[in-house]
Amino acid sequence: MGVLEQAVHAETAGAGWGGMSARGIQVRLFLTCWIVYALHFTPFVTREAFLMMSVAEHGTARVDEYAGMHSDLVTFPGRGTYMTNNPGASLAAALPYWLAQPVMNRIAPVRPPKPGEKVMAETKEERLNRIRFFRLARQRGLDLRLGAAASFAAVFFMAPLAALSAVLMWRLFVHLGYSQKMSLWLALLYAFGTPVFLRAGSLSLNLLVALLTLAALVLLWWPAGTRPEWERWRIIGAGFLGGYAVLTDYSGVVPAAALGLYAFALQVKKKTLWPGFRYSLWYLAGAVAPVAFLLYWQWLSYGDPWLPAQFHMPKEIFKGLYATERGVGWPMPMILWGLLFDPTYGLLVYAPVLTLALYHPVLAWRGQSRLPKHVTIFCWVFSAAMWLFLSCIYYTIRFQWIEGTRYIIPVVPFLVLLAAEVLARAPRAVAWTLAVLAAVESWTLAMVREHPVESFSRVFLKGPELPWLTTLIKTAPQYAPQLAEGASPFGLFLATGLLLWVIWRARAPWGSMEPPMNKSIE
Repeated sequence: MGVLEQAVHAETAGAGWGGMSARGIQVRLFLTCWIVYALHFTPFVTREAFLMMSVAEHGTARVDEYAGMHSDLVTFPGRGTYMTNNPGASLAAALPYWLAQPVMNRIAPVRPPKPGEKVMAETKEERLNRIRFFRLARQRGLDLRLGAAASFAAVFFMAPLAALSAVLMWRLFVHLGYSQKMSLWLALLYAFGTPVFLRAGSLSLNLLVALLTLAALVLLWWPAGTRPEWERWRIIGAGFLGGYAVLTDYSGVVPAAALGLYAFALQVKKKTLWPGFRYSLWYLAGAVAPVAFLLYWQWLSYGDPWLPAQFHMPKEIFKGLYATERGVGWPMPMILWGLLFDPTYGLLVYAPVLTLALYHPVLAWRGQSRLPKHVTIFCWVFSAAMWLFLSCIYYTIRFQWIEGTRYIIPVVPFLVLLAAEVLARAPRAVAWTLAVLAAVESWTLAMVREHPVESFSRVFLKGPELPWLTTLIKTAPQYAPQLAEGASPFGLFLATGLLLWVIWRARAPWGSMEPPMNKSIE
């Protein structure tokens, strides 16, 4: 047959592979992704971390303590300082962070300098904004707490969620008829061959929107076909996840709407127009709570429940920078191009393997696609709608180069579903070459967290890195003087590799030590 799928085709979807049960594969896949993601975390403080800390530590939406530390923390006269973005990611991460408060207070206490005390803030960082932020954090005694909070959110919130999404992808591939081994390789490609790897290293609202959308699609689609009596609750759950995507970011309006239309289309197909429409309203019922909470949050923060944060930010922030007053307008061709091909943030520059999705229509036309037609349509319509929506946000081209591909991340799981079918049918040598190159690029980007040219240059000329270790080296005079001359992560890579080897070689460590008896003893 001459395709990659043949190389791994030996088991049916329901049979075990390599002596491991389906549950065993999923547990190992989850642990593998979580461990690798956690190893590559970054202490970079995103704006969502400030609100997470305020909610967990002080029970308030105000972030007065961090005023002036980020451009999206805006002080409103008479009201206080608030984060001018939707709070969904911060609120979700605040719960595990709140549970970790006793540990945080011990390992990363807030210690403002004493009056007259000289505060040292030496760093090898070259970006002026990051130097300024580091100095402010040191002057306020917040540096340890901010770094620890950002690291915690990455390791114990974002990383396990991303790992769970890899398990979900594995289950989807199995339900589509791939062998368990083939499904594992495709799930690993999703986990480590796309920007999911990069974004799992920090508290990322864009990745959270992607994971919420993927989970909601699965609830509506439900490829297993089991428990039809739970259909109403699945639709309500999908509505809640779609609504929470809006609570996380206003770009979540796109997946929320796409999922709502998808729910309607599925119900009409099953029940005809009017009954299907009425039943699909359960989706709206599920979305009510998070959307209503967003309106309350906006009223609490800005005094107006209806207008998003951008309409309450000082006009000086946007003045002279964009073609419109608030940086939002009609689609801009430059952004449409940049979201895919810009060398500093284009999705297909960060994950060229996703271009395979463009061949999927050929498979569908030939009748060779495993994806149901309605899922294929959703993947394409949602991806195109997200791309078009983001091209209307003009500050996309102003800020994305700093952190790499970010806004367009929600489409990644759905392009993977399309590209995976093409990859599985490609010649073995081609498929393995593309998969390895994708993993190498994603790993390089996750290590350095700069645009591809800079990342490849540093890794292949100077050696592998880890984001948190790089930060420690840059700020060594304050925290780790012994690292001032640099350090290699090879030992950590070796230890992690050994741990993963043990995880995959161990046979059902959660099972009983005593095998069950075949018959009772007389």
